[in-house]
Formats: sequence, structure tokens, C-alpha cells
Amino acid sequence: MKLKQEKIEKSQATKEKLISEEKIDLQNTEKALLNILDDYYEERLHAEDSQRALLNILDDYSDEKINMENTQRAVLNILEDYSEAKEKAEESTKLKEAFLANMSHEIRTPMNAIIGFSDILSKRMLGDQEREYVKTIKSAGENLLTIINDILDISKIEAGMMDFEEHTFSVKEILKSLNVMLMGKAKEKNLELIFSCEEDVPDNLLGDPTRLTQIIINLAGNAIKFTQKGKVHVHAKVLKDDGDGHKDGNILVKFSVTDTGIGIPPDKLEHIFERFRQAESHITRKYGGTGLGLSIAKQLVELQGGTLTVSSKFESGSVFSFCIPYKKSIEVLAAHNIESEKYNMEELSKIKILLVEDNKLNVMLILSLFSEYNLKLQVAENGSVAIEKIKQNNGSTPLTTCFDIVLMDMEMPVMNGYEAATTIRSELKNKIPIIAMTAHAMAGEREKCLSLGMNDYISKPINANLLFEKMYDLTINSQCHDK
Repeated sequence: MKLKQEKIEKSQATKEKLISEEKIDLQNTEKALLNILDDYYEERLHAEDSQRALLNILDDYSDEKINMENTQRAVLNILEDYSEAKEKAEESTKLKEAFLANMSHEIRTPMNAIIGFSDILSKRMLGDQEREYVKTIKSAGENLLTIINDILDISKIEAGMMDFEEHTFSVKEILKSLNVMLMGKAKEKNLELIFSCEEDVPDNLLGDPTRLTQIIINLAGNAIKFTQKGKVHVHAKVLKDDGDGHKDGNILVKFSVTDTGIGIPPDKLEHIFERFRQAESHITRKYGGTGLGLSIAKQLVELQGGTLTVSSKFESGSVFSFCIPYKKSIEVLAAHNIESEKYNMEELSKIKILLVEDNKLNVMLILSLFSEYNLKLQVAENGSVAIEKIKQNNGSTPLTTCFDIVLMDMEMPVMNGYEAATTIRSELKNKIPIIAMTAHAMAGEREKCLSLGMNDYISKPINANLLFEKMYDLTINSQCHDK
């Protein structure tokens, strides 16, 4: 009985222990479940927060996308506006270029006749009064041409069409030429005209000699015009030499034009380079001019990377100084560039010339000029007629012709000079020398003519000596070289 009772008590104790352990496990499980539920709840909260965050991000993205689309639309609108503005600007530039080219042609064509016939008449036996009339006509024509050139230059600068070339040139030779060119005007006023150049200025520089000449003519011409007595002095010197005297490197050359003229009042100095402005209104009436010369000179200097300044004392004189950077050139100037005689008129009289020109005044001028020297020529009134004449006069082979040279105008009815030159070179396969004679004075005209197969270019009004030089070089000289 006792043993049985012990077993029962032991069993009861085991049960209570198991129940107690089970209860603990249950409590632990319950705690675990509660923890899990807490975690789940927190996770749910986190999930909701994440969901909200995600929704917020999606909302923000949607707003951003809308903003981006709006920005994209705005950019596209700006690009469309820019494209339209660019097209209008390009069209405006083309119209300006066409207008300037047409203006140049229409004005220079009659000027060619005025100055050309004046030259021919001045060589005839005339009475004193008639000679004075001819001299006045020529002077008035040259003055008008200067004004036309000034207006065209300002227009080209405004349109961004002013180009600069790079050629080897000598400052000393330019100053010598300008001395000869301007000496007559100085002598008329009994002025001393001096051109000087320091020894350290290199003989060969690389730059645009035409524009340098134009700047000095503007400044020295102004100095002569506004000086009644005394002198005008043009001087050149080296301001800075990057090559330290060696042949390579850049060099800064300073030019100064000093006069003993009327001077400029201090309060007018700041306006002196403004276009259409001179120091006083009565100055324009007394001395003439457009008031464009100084403005053009300043812009030509600055477009080449230089500076132009002025110092002046009223009624005592002025000093205009400008500096332009140039490159040193290793190329040596050819001797023929400074020779005085470059053609033989007797030999030129043996060649056969075809003049392609529609303007009757210009035809009359060339006929009159050439008859003075017994030069032989035929006339074609447009490019189409010229092509037929060349075909009819072809020699034994397609590469030769009975004509020795063609003087080709550019603007003609039926077929212009550009088309005619292209046909002569491409279709006829003819190598006859062609000189373009054009009243267009726009940048790139010479390059355009040469690219179409023409051999040389001369602008109107025609410089007779220069034309004869070019004709001689392309005919007599080239034949000598071929031999």
C-alpha cells in the first residue's frame, strides 16, 4: 500500500512538473506569439509607412515627370523658336549680302566709265580749261568711289562679312607706295609729308597688307585734310617681338600718324571714332567727308586683334596710333613685286582678246582704252555668245583657241560670267586664260571666281595698268615659262 501510495505521489509530482513546464512553455509560446504579433504589427506599420513612402515617391515621380514633360516641352519650344530665329537671321544675312553685292555692282559699273573715260581724256591734247574740267570730273569720281567704299565697308563689318587675308608683305614697301600716292595731296597744301620706318621692323611679315594700307590711307588722308600748315608724319616701329629678333614668332608693330593740324577739343575726343560723327558739325561742311573713315579704321584694327588710340591738343595737332600683331614670314618677297614695269605693250598688241561684257558704257571704255595701244579684241554681249565665239574659233585641238585671253564680266543677261567660265572649263575643256572683271567688291568674290576656273580677278573701276599686267602675265609671260 505504501509503495503504491509513493508511486501515485511520484506520478502526481511528475504531472505537476510537466504541467508546470507545459505552462511555462505555453507562457513562452504566448509571449512569443505576442512578440510575433507585436513584430507583425510593427512590420505592418512599417509596411504602411513604406507603402505611404512609396506612394509619396510615386506622387513625386509623377509630379517630376509632369515637370520634366513641361520642361521638355519648354526646351522644344525654345529650340523651335531658336531654329526659326536662326533661319530668319541666315535669311537676313543672305539678303544683306545680296543687297550689298547688288549695290556694289550697280554703283561701281557707272563709276568705272566715269573714272575710265576721265583717264583717257586726261592723256589727250586738251586746252587748259578742258584739262581742268577733266581733272575735276576724275577727282569727283574718285571721291565718290571713296564714299561708296566706306559705306560698303561699314555694311560688311555690320553684317560680319569682313574677311582678312594672310600674305607676305613689307611694311617699308607699303610706306614707300603710300608716300607716292599721298604726296600730291600734301604738295597741293604745301605740307611736308614724311614716312619713316625703324630698322628693327622685319622686311617680311604675314598679314593683310590691303587692310593695313586702307587704315594708313584713312588716317594719313585725314591728317592731310585737317592740316593747313606744317607736316604729317607716318612712323612704324616694333613694340613687342615674341621671337626676340628671330625669324619665327609673332610681332607687334606700332604705327603712328602725327600732324600739326586743327586738333580735336578734349570734350570731342570720346566721340571721334563714332560713325557719321566729326568733331564739329561745321567741320563736315568745311572739309567734307562722310565721317566714316575713323570708325572704319578703328574697327579694321580691332578685328585684327589690335588697338587704335588718339591724343590731341586743340589747334596744335593730333597723334593717331595703332598696334597690330603680325606673324613673321620666312617667305622672301619676289623681286617682281617691286619692279616698276611689268608688261610690254608692243607684245600685248599681238594677242587676240575676247571681251565678254553687256554694259555699253564699259564696252566703249575698253574699246577706247585698248585702241590707244592698238590692242585687238572682239566683243560678246553675254556668256552664251562668248561660248559660241570660242567654239567657232577653236584651233586644231579642243585645248586651243584663236583667242589668247578672255576678259569676263560677271553680271550679264542670258548667261552670266560664272556660268560661262564653268562651261568653258567643264564642257569645252578649254584652258584659255580668263580674267574676271567684276563690279562686285564683296569678300570672297575673288575666291569664287578662281574656284570656277578663272585665272585671275580684277575689280571695277578698272585700273588699266593692273589689267595690262595681268593680261601680260597670263599670256606672254606664261608662254615664256612654257618654253
